[in-house]
Amino acid sequence: MGLQPRGETTTAWWLAGTVMVIITVATVVGNSAVMVALWRVRRAPSHYPLISLVTADLLVGLLVQPLAALRELYVFNLNRIICSCWSIMDVLCCTASILSLCVLGWERWSGITNPLARARRAKRAKLVAGLVWPLAAVIAIPNALVRSHKHFHPGELEKACEVNTNTGYVFFSVTLSFYLPAVVMLMMYCFILRALSAPPPVRAHRGRPSNNSRGKATSSESTTQPGSSADNNQNTVNLSPRGCHLNQPSKIIQCTGPATGKCSVHASFISRQRRATRIIVMLMTLFFVCWTPYFVMLPLDSLYDCVYDSGWLWCTWLGYINSSLNPLVYAVSSPSVRSALRSSLTSSGRNDMGLTRRN
Repeated sequence: MGLQPRGETTTAWWLAGTVMVIITVATVVGNSAVMVALWRVRRAPSHYPLISLVTADLLVGLLVQPLAALRELYVFNLNRIICSCWSIMDVLCCTASILSLCVLGWERWSGITNPLARARRAKRAKLVAGLVWPLAAVIAIPNALVRSHKHFHPGELEKACEVNTNTGYVFFSVTLSFYLPAVVMLMMYCFILRALSAPPPVRAHRGRPSNNSRGKATSSESTTQPGSSADNNQNTVNLSPRGCHLNQPSKIIQCTGPATGKCSVHASFISRQRRATRIIVMLMTLFFVCWTPYFVMLPLDSLYDCVYDSGWLWCTWLGYINSSLNPLVYAVSSPSVRSALRSSLTSSGRNDMGLTRRN
């Protein structure tokens, strides 16, 4: 493969090459560090779709961005097999990213509406996150099977591994890999906001009264205190003024008075839920800002052949920047991931068993 610079090696050419190298290195290093951190705290249900998202970003940095940079800077030819594999990985990783964000939104909504079923949520999140990649592969593999015509505007040099602009495939891929998941993602965001505006769910439970209730549950008698011996399931059994048992963890519900029966949501629980939701919202917003121009440009170009080489360059690498910025969102917004990252960097991570606190 002989490399020849695309055009003159001017200051702009060197600047573009430097920026592409920085983005690629940042993507690989940042996502590798976050992957290690997530494995340290992987007990939280949301970590399964997060690992899927980090894996997609890491593969972008390792397998997609290097060749993408070379084809922008140099003129060369590659055989069809290599180009097909690169194109498949490009579509696969992008699709897996947005599908993982959909799973993250769904898991966050489940965590807010059903905080007690953590083990069940983790099992479901692991299963759904595993289905992301086969579904993304179904969308990506036809990219190598559908032929696309090559087109060049006056003054443009040929690029290795052209993007597939077959109109039928373009609309098939952008609908399933971006527009439809984007609608689902926005719907999940609305569900999350509605769930956060309501108090945590309180489940009626036919539990055994505490030893201090003296056999009768009346509204005037005291409720079971957190940590009592009657709490066999590590949950606090509370009595409402009407005598109903309210089975809620002591970390979530805290009774303010036995006579009034008023219960307030624990501040740390609300803070944890809002912080985890804030991470998902930041990831969603970043994805839309980075990838929307590309997914608007691609179908337009497949229909009207109206996008020049500079447009492809800016829109494509704006999307690639998303993979390098995502690790910053994890590190800034998630205390558990930030602590694990700090532990990895200082090589003092033998005491990480305490980092299992969920986001």
